[in-house]
Amino acid sequence: MALKITFVKSGTNSENAVTGDLTLLDGATIVKKVTAFSGGNSFNPLDDGKYRLRLDIRGGEDTNQANNDGTLKPFFGIQKVGTRIPDDQGNLYNGQTEWGTIRARLNPTGGAPDHGDYIHGKKRPRDYTHGCICDRSEAILNYLWSLASPPVGVDVVVSGGQNFGLETLVKKNVAKKLRSVTKSTRSIRKKKSK
Repeated sequence: MALKITFVKSGTNSENAVTGDLTLLDGATIVKKVTAFSGGNSFNPLDDGKYRLRLDIRGGEDTNQANNDGTLKPFFGIQKVGTRIPDDQGNLYNGQTEWGTIRARLNPTGGAPDHGDYIHGKKRPRDYTHGCICDRSEAILNYLWSLASPPVGVDVVVSGGQNFGLETLVKKNVAKKLRSVTKSTRSIRKKKSK
């Protein structure tokens, strides 16, 4: 078994996230293929490059830990995500809103920058991430989780970014915010002048 994952960026969605095909290959054979997205809503998509999922580091929901702001603490392998994740003060958070039921850390290789990104699912309805790759179906991650004899790791190759002017995507996002701020400022000025 020579598993590999590719994410080939090919378009954008209504949130300005980069979309594309996330494909699990066994050699040249396609095992699973889904549509995924990364970035958007003023967040950059995952950088093109090479990453590695560590399947030898496995964690159930009992390994989930939350920061005091409700974000999920890092896990460097593949991990199930729960709905009652404690922080240090005993507060409970639903990690599945942002992460879905499973996530796997994209550990950079070959000099790619490490921004703490993952492949994960998502229960929140809007289609953007903070830079991770989101596969709402979780088909590939669940397949990898359920392997009877998983490999130590799976290489992930992200490509297609040169087809997108990241500055253009980010400017679109900034422009929306600036228009909104400008409209709000005009409304405040009109109210003050009355």
